[in-house]
Amino acid sequence: MIRSPAAIADEKPRVMPAHYEIFSFALLVLISAAACAGLPVRGSVGEQTIETRVDSEVARYYLANYLAGKRSDVALDERIDRLYRGAHNGLPDRGDLKRLSEEFSVDFAALYFADQIVRSPNNREFRKAYNHSYEHARKLLAEGRVPEFGFSGNYEVVFVPGYLYKRHSLTGADLAAPRAALKGVGFPQHFLETVEDGTVEGNAEIVRAGIRARARAGRRLILVSVSKSGPEVALALTRLEPGITSRIAAWVNIVGILQGSPLADEDLLQMEEVVGRVDIDGVESLRTSRSRQRFKSFRIPENILVVNYIGIPLTGSISLLASSGFAQLRSLGPNDGLSLLADLIAPRGITLAELGRDHFLLGDEIDAATIGLTVTVIRYLEQSRPPRDASS
Repeated sequence: MIRSPAAIADEKPRVMPAHYEIFSFALLVLISAAACAGLPVRGSVGEQTIETRVDSEVARYYLANYLAGKRSDVALDERIDRLYRGAHNGLPDRGDLKRLSEEFSVDFAALYFADQIVRSPNNREFRKAYNHSYEHARKLLAEGRVPEFGFSGNYEVVFVPGYLYKRHSLTGADLAAPRAALKGVGFPQHFLETVEDGTVEGNAEIVRAGIRARARAGRRLILVSVSKSGPEVALALTRLEPGITSRIAAWVNIVGILQGSPLADEDLLQMEEVVGRVDIDGVESLRTSRSRQRFKSFRIPENILVVNYIGIPLTGSISLLASSGFAQLRSLGPNDGLSLLADLIAPRGITLAELGRDHFLLGDEIDAATIGLTVTVIRYLEQSRPPRDASS
C-alpha cells in the first residue's frame, strides 16, 4: 500500500526523503553498495519465499535448512531448538530481538521474528486470505476489469498521512497511490489532512475531530495510517468517546512508528540543513523516550479490528531509501530502516508482514495490494457471512 518502484523512478527528488534527512547522500550510496555483500540464500517463511543475501552463515542455515526441516548441523539445531522451547507467548520484544542479534545475527533475529508472526493462527489465516484476494484483484486488473465491492456502501476508508507528506510525497507518506487505487474501483474514502510536521499529540487532536465528523456519515470507518500517523491515530482512538469508536470497524497500521524512532534521538538541528525549516517539536515527539511512554497510554477499543502491516527486511533486500537508517539501527537489532521491528506492532492486532520489504514496502503491484488488503479486512469483519470474491 506504498508507492511502486515505477512511481518512484518517475520522480526526481531534489532532497533526500524526509525520514532520512540526517544522513548524507554519500553515506547512503556507500551503504547501498554494501547491500550486495552477504551470503546468498533462498528459503521460505510461512507462505513467503525469498531469494536474497543474509549477514551470517547462521541466518543462511536457519532460512535454507532449519525452517525447511532439513536439519544437518546438530550443534546449531540444538541452539535454535532451545530458543523455540524457551519462547514465551506473543511476539518477541525489542529486547528479545537485540539479544538474538547479539547471539546469532541481525538477519537471524529478523527471520525469527517473521516466523513467530506466521506461527500465530490468526496471522497465518489472514495471510492466506490476503494472498487470495491480492491474486484475484491482480488478475482482474491485468485483464482490464474493475473489481467491485458488494459491501462498499457500508464502509468508508479514512486515510491519515505521514510525516512531511506534502513536501516529500516520494516517501509515500501522502498515501496517494492507495487512495487512487480505491478511487479507481469506486470505494468510498476520505483524506484527513494533518499538520505535516506537527507533533504526534497535536495531530492526534486533528485526527480525533476528523473521525467524529466522518462518523456522522453513517458508514463504518476503516482508518489507514502510515508511519508517523500510526501513533497519532492510536492516541486519537484512546481519547475518543465510546459513542464514536463504535462506528470504527478497523484500523490498518502501516509501518506505524508507535514507539518512536531512534533516528529522532540524534542531533535534530542537522535535518533542517537538508529538508528546510520544520517544527522541531514534531520531530521531538518521535523520540523513543517520549514515544514509549506515550505507547503505554494507548487503549484501543476492543471492537476495533487492528491490522499491523509491516516489512521485515534482510541485508540483501534493503532499498536505497531505507539503507542508511537500516545501517544506523543495526546495533539495536532488526529494523525496517526507521523503527525497530518489534516497535511497529500494535497489541491485540493481526500482523501481516512482507518478508524482504523495509519501511517503504516497495515491490507490490500497488492497486492489487490495496484492493486485496481492503477486501481481506472487510471479509474478516464480516466473517459470519459467506465469503465471496470481488468480481466484475
